[in-house]
Amino acid sequence: MSRMPENSADISDRDADRILADATELSFPRYPGTEGDRRAIDLVAGWMREAGLEVAEEEFSYDIRPAFRVLRSVLFGIGVLLAASGLSAISWPAVSGLLLLVAFAVGGFVLGWSPWSERLYACDGITRTANVVGRAGPSEKPRATIIVLAHHDSKSQNLTFPVRMGMTILALSGGLALSMWLLIRAFGADVPGPAWLPAAGGLTAAAALFVLSTLRSGNLSPGGVDNAGSVGIVLQLARCLPAASPDDVEWIFLSPGAEEDHMVGTMRWLDAHRQELEGRPVWALNFDGAGNPGRIALLERFGFGRWFSRHLSAVARRSAERLGVAVRGVLMPPAMGIDSIPFAHRGIDCLTFSSGSLGRATLAIHSAGDVAENLDRETLRLSAQLGADVALSLARDGSGD
Repeated sequence: MSRMPENSADISDRDADRILADATELSFPRYPGTEGDRRAIDLVAGWMREAGLEVAEEEFSYDIRPAFRVLRSVLFGIGVLLAASGLSAISWPAVSGLLLLVAFAVGGFVLGWSPWSERLYACDGITRTANVVGRAGPSEKPRATIIVLAHHDSKSQNLTFPVRMGMTILALSGGLALSMWLLIRAFGADVPGPAWLPAAGGLTAAAALFVLSTLRSGNLSPGGVDNAGSVGIVLQLARCLPAASPDDVEWIFLSPGAEEDHMVGTMRWLDAHRQELEGRPVWALNFDGAGNPGRIALLERFGFGRWFSRHLSAVARRSAERLGVAVRGVLMPPAMGIDSIPFAHRGIDCLTFSSGSLGRATLAIHSAGDVAENLDRETLRLSAQLGADVALSLARDGSGD
C-alpha cells in the first residue's frame, strides 16, 4: 500500500476508475489525419473544458514522407556498410574498421534524433491534425510553468514495438561485437572464437537494419496502452492539480498530435510558444505507455546516454520513495522516439512516466491488439499519483524536497 505525503493530491480508487473509463472511451484507431484522430481531438478538448480549463485546438499540417524516405535510405545504407565490414574483417581489417567507423558515424548522426533532423518535418503537408491545449493559472508573469502532456494519436505498424526494439538491440549488438573483434585484432591479440564470427556480427546487424527499413505505419491500433491510458491520467491531473497548487503557477495540459509521426505535434507546439515560455522555470511531465501492467518506469535518457533532465529524475525518485512506489530508470535507445526529445532539443526539462514489463500488453503495442483491456487500473493510479506528487513538489518550490 503506497503512503501519501502531506500536501499532495490524492488519486483515489474512484479517480482510477475515471482514468480507466476515459481511456476505454478513447481506445479506437486514431492515426494522425484520420477521422479517428479528429474524433480523439474532439473528445480530449471536451474533457478539458469539463475540467474547467481554457482550451484551444492548435491545428497544423505536415508531410511525413520525406522523413521516411531518408530513414529507409539511411538504414539500408548503414546495413550495407556493416555487412561489408563484417565480410572484409578477416582479409582486410583496416578496410573493415573504416567501413564500421563510417557506419557508426552516419548512424549516430542521423538516427540519434539530433535537432537538425527536425527540418524534415518543418513544412506543411498532406496530413492535418491538432494539438489540444488546456490552461489554468495566471496568464501573465507566472512564477513557473508546469506542462503535463500525453499524445492522443495511435498507430499500427507492420513491425510491432517489441520487434522494433528487438531489431534495434540486435543491430547495436552485432555492430558492437564486430567492433570489439576488430579492436582486439588491432592490438595484435588472438581473437577467441570461430573465424566466421566478425562476418556473423556484421551480417546480423545488417539484417536487423534491413528489417527496420521496411517499417510503415497504419490505422489499425486502438492505442489502449499507447496512449489512451496516459491521456486519461493527464485529464485526471488537470482536474486536481491547479486547485492544489500555489496561485502563481501556470498549468498547461497538452495533448499533442502526431507523436506517432516522429513527435511532429510537440515540435510545432514548442516552436509556436517558444517566446511565451521564456523568463521563468518551465518543467514538463510526459506520460507515455503509463498503465501498462508492470513496474513504473522513468524514461530518463535517450540516444547514446543523454539525460532528459537530471533534476526531474531526482525529484521523481524522491517522490517515489515518499510514496513507497518502486520505479526503474530507462534509457531510450537510438531511433526510438518520444515527446520528451523535442523538449530536450530546446533545453526544457522533461521527464516521461511509463510502465510495463515484457508481457501481453507490451507485445501488443503498435498493433490491433493494443486494446483498453490491456491497461492495469492500479498501475494507472500509481502513475497518476507519482505524477501528481512530482508536479506539486515542483509547483511549491521546484526542488522536490
